[in-house]
Amino acid sequence: MTLRGTRAFAARVDAHGRCRLTVTENEVTERTLETILTPERTCHNLAVSSKKKALEEVATRMVATLPMLTTEQVFENLVAREKLGTTGIGHGVAIPHCRLPRCSGIVGGLFRLTDPIDFGALDGEPVSILFALLVPTREVDEHLDTLATLAARFEVPTYREELMEADSDEALYQAALQVPVSRAEGQ
Repeated sequence: MTLRGTRAFAARVDAHGRCRLTVTENEVTERTLETILTPERTCHNLAVSSKKKALEEVATRMVATLPMLTTEQVFENLVAREKLGTTGIGHGVAIPHCRLPRCSGIVGGLFRLTDPIDFGALDGEPVSILFALLVPTREVDEHLDTLATLAARFEVPTYREELMEADSDEALYQAALQVPVSRAEGQ
């Protein structure tokens, strides 16, 4: 499956270990979300008042389906990653993520907030959509590929709109699994 008609992103790690996304005009081969996202880790109405509260709630909900991890471990790693630089990518979206030694595979969680919060996003806009990503420490390339795929998905306005219009956890999950198509392509 590939994304067409959208800008693609390439992820690279700079000399300081920070992930840098660069825009390209090539297609991005994408990892299917079904392999990393489950309905149990999808919430359409997360009520939080701050970035810290959002990360706490995300950690709690993510570990509910991951017995090998603890809430504290996930929360501390998400906060540590956020201190390196914001994961707010713009357009009301953030992709908080971290690598964990006890994580057995790439795991995602999708959360739509009831009210937007300041996440220090690159464009200064408050965030309404969080896609949390937990990755095994050893899977550096897969981590960057998944970040690039997610960033490309969230670049498509109609994809973000579908996520914002979902009225249940299941509707949000199903909307997330759809391959984004720009308006120009869909007409």
